[in-house]
Amino acid sequence: MTDILAFSPTTVFLCVAVLILLWLLTRRPTGLPPGPTLLPFFGNALSMGSDPRVTFRKLRQQYGDIFSVYLFNKPVIVLNGYSTLREAIVKNADVFSDRPHNTLNDFITKGRGVGGTSGDLWREQRRFTLNTLREFGAGRNIMEDKIHEEISQFMEALEAERGQGFDCRRLVHNAVSNVISSIVFGKRFEYSDPLFITFLKGMEDTFANVGAAAVLNVLPIVRFLPGDLFKFKKTMQNFKKIESLLIDPMTKEHMKKHDGDNVDDFIHAYIKEMRLRNEKQEDTTLDLENLKQVITDLFVAGTETTATTIRWTMVYFLHNPDIQERCFREIQENIGHSRRPSMKDKVNLPYVEATIMEVLRRADIAPTGLPHTVPHDVQFRGFTFPKGGQVIPMLDSVLQDPDVWGDPDNFRPDRFLDDSGKIAKKDEFIPFSLGRRVCLGESMARMELFLFLTTMIQRFKFVPVDGQMPSLDGIMGLTHFPKPFIMKAIPRV
Repeated sequence: MTDILAFSPTTVFLCVAVLILLWLLTRRPTGLPPGPTLLPFFGNALSMGSDPRVTFRKLRQQYGDIFSVYLFNKPVIVLNGYSTLREAIVKNADVFSDRPHNTLNDFITKGRGVGGTSGDLWREQRRFTLNTLREFGAGRNIMEDKIHEEISQFMEALEAERGQGFDCRRLVHNAVSNVISSIVFGKRFEYSDPLFITFLKGMEDTFANVGAAAVLNVLPIVRFLPGDLFKFKKTMQNFKKIESLLIDPMTKEHMKKHDGDNVDDFIHAYIKEMRLRNEKQEDTTLDLENLKQVITDLFVAGTETTATTIRWTMVYFLHNPDIQERCFREIQENIGHSRRPSMKDKVNLPYVEATIMEVLRRADIAPTGLPHTVPHDVQFRGFTFPKGGQVIPMLDSVLQDPDVWGDPDNFRPDRFLDDSGKIAKKDEFIPFSLGRRVCLGESMARMELFLFLTTMIQRFKFVPVDGQMPSLDGIMGLTHFPKPFIMKAIPRV
């Protein structure tokens, strides 16, 4: 018995070392926000579930508005509630506006563009992009004209369905992508164009695969495994295909034909400003490599969320035909049937605008927002936010907050109207996030949604096929999008 119980010093040392290692791997650093118990190596990765909204709501109830989880060895701090988000990314924007470095983003963007960069480069690229889009959308009406051009083609495509049941997903994505194409490249593509189809397929595959590929952000080594289990190689191939098929040729063509006196699309505007700054010998990050990445950023920011919002609107219309009809009556009373809607009509269509706002709120299209980080250790509300750690602004915690909305689970556009029937703006309406990192394409998206949906409601009545109602439960991917559904578009004439 004594032989069995006798341990050598080496054995005792190894046991103690293992226990210490396990303790180190399952404890949070001092000052980090609280969170669930950590498993060695995995952290909390095994308990996350497929829908972060469900997991994070439960953790918020247990740990409060600020908590942390570990994805393997990477800490992620989650911010909940409007006051918390506003204090962090608005009032303390100087330290909460950076994007975290991660493997996937670094491979894709190579430190260029506007979506995944930080610091002076990000500020210059974002400032130029926002100013250009604002100019196109305001005084010169370039943006509205290009949206109208696409809507005309989109209406013809809806009419071609002849009131039969169809899945609108591809058609809506084609139309919205063409708007971005018109603004960025100065041209649109026919929906049957093989190049455009290949481009869109590459974009769709990228959106579908990027969730799996994001595993590389916490376990970079998996990219060296044989095969392509996490879709990293496929994702990189798609980005290269998108660049080589469309972005590179279009950029080269614009460089050859550039006329500084005829700036009618984003690429020409960028080239004009780039050359102007070079002539003045100013230090600038405006160059062709950054231009190519900004183009990609605009397609990513401007296609998926807008197209998904239009599809969610159809889902809610099929479930709420009375709301659809009320929108139609408002359009008939203020515009009629023959004249196409314009942005000047927006002020006279408050219920239509309220309905779009309620779709953006209820559909929860980007529930987690894009991750932020801090450039150095930061003290915030009594916690330590470590340098470079991911910070998730949980938009869902605001958009679905019962203390703000009363009945957040109900689809009720009237919540955005005051007693006189005018739009009642709420600070907590943040579907595009807030602060310096507010969605780059917000103004463009709002214009597209209003013009597309108003024209669709004016021209068609959308009904289910044989009583088959679409699911109100979506699918979590890069965005929260509807499950596949079919509907009929019945002409109003």
